[in-house]
Amino acid sequence: MENFEFDRSARQTLSVRAVNDSAIGVAVTGFRVELLRYADAVSISQRLYPDSNVTPALLKLCFDARFVYNLGLEERNLWHEARSQKITCPIQAKELAEARKAFLPLEEGSSSVQQQALRELDRAFRNWWRNPQHFSPPTWRKADVNECFYIRVLEERKLNRNTGEVLVPKAGWVRFRLSRSWPEIEASSSARVTLDRSGRWHVSFTQAAPSLELQGTAAPVGLDMGIAATVTTSDGIHLCMAKLASPGEAQRKRRLQRKKARQKKCSNRRSRTKLSARESDRCRDWTEKTTTALVRDYDFIAIEDLPVRNMVRSATRTLDNPGRNVARKRGLNGSIQSQAWSLFRQRLKDKRANATHPVLVIAVNSKFTSQACPQCGNTTAENPKSQALFSCATCGHRANAGINAARNILAAGLGPLWGVAGRRGTPHAKSAMTDHSGPMKRQLLKGSAPRA
Repeated sequence: MENFEFDRSARQTLSVRAVNDSAIGVAVTGFRVELLRYADAVSISQRLYPDSNVTPALLKLCFDARFVYNLGLEERNLWHEARSQKITCPIQAKELAEARKAFLPLEEGSSSVQQQALRELDRAFRNWWRNPQHFSPPTWRKADVNECFYIRVLEERKLNRNTGEVLVPKAGWVRFRLSRSWPEIEASSSARVTLDRSGRWHVSFTQAAPSLELQGTAAPVGLDMGIAATVTTSDGIHLCMAKLASPGEAQRKRRLQRKKARQKKCSNRRSRTKLSARESDRCRDWTEKTTTALVRDYDFIAIEDLPVRNMVRSATRTLDNPGRNVARKRGLNGSIQSQAWSLFRQRLKDKRANATHPVLVIAVNSKFTSQACPQCGNTTAENPKSQALFSCATCGHRANAGINAARNILAAGLGPLWGVAGRRGTPHAKSAMTDHSGPMKRQLLKGSAPRA
């Protein structure tokens, strides 16, 4: 077990020294920071372009994988303690071999794809048993939602500098757009073919997670999530996500939305009306680049622990008890969802785990961070005058509202590490066997507490 040593005399900077820099993850237990090691896999996603005569074979493989997965899930759900033999992956694999002989549609499909679906199901159950607080029980795979299958025996070949081909069982060679270096593709051990809701095929090549080369900066930062500025740092930097759609694309989307509203649910025409695919891609691209830059530039990151799922709930109620400002709340929900706050926090956690230099990411209770004054500690709803201006009603301290909230978040995150009473952060670097508890109730910082 290695330990971090924090220099308590520092106030504006965080001095971190690790005994062993080979560790790539950290976890906080009380006031002790522990290092953990992670060995995760990552995927290199490439756009797949199947021919029209190959597409039915790919859809058949998706159907087979989903059918076998759901069949194995149903068998496990029907198991009871009175049954003498337990259900395991090898037993289900043997039963699948017998079912292929009796059921012609299964026999016509790929055996490796169907066997891999049972392995996925077994892994989902093992993850749930090992850490039920983090993993949910396996659920049914649905058509048009979970369209995917695995390729275990991977064969690929390069046609030119922009195009490659991958061998799909029962379908043959399928072209894909090559956007990464070929040695990275060749180093992959398996692949996953998926069909998204926009009708686009992708192939993801699985390989060991590359380490994120970092050099220690000993710099802390607090992050405030917003709408006008997607992320505001305690250093006074506003990181704004660009508009996800051009004026022409936004006009086309509104036209398609009106068209989709007139179409009958579950109809073929409605299923062919696709929206927001490019916007989602651009949002993820910005998130990936921004989180990588933050993990490279800072050794300590404090971020808001926002309940995004609760924040985007609809304000519509019942006819007897109608909600207030429903349309206004609907617009706010759309703005929050377009900023992808949950994805941003998740990617920070993932990249922290694969960093060569220890990086600590802590989620802080966001309560009153926008109302507290970092100078005098006064906390009241009258302090934030608007979304952009903060003015303390007691001492007159004025600052940008986002920057002020980010500094309060940083102070709350550093509090437990300095040994200061206050709101403890939720460490994202934790073992797979445990799940963090909810943040402690807020306690106002004493006047003697160090300010960040």
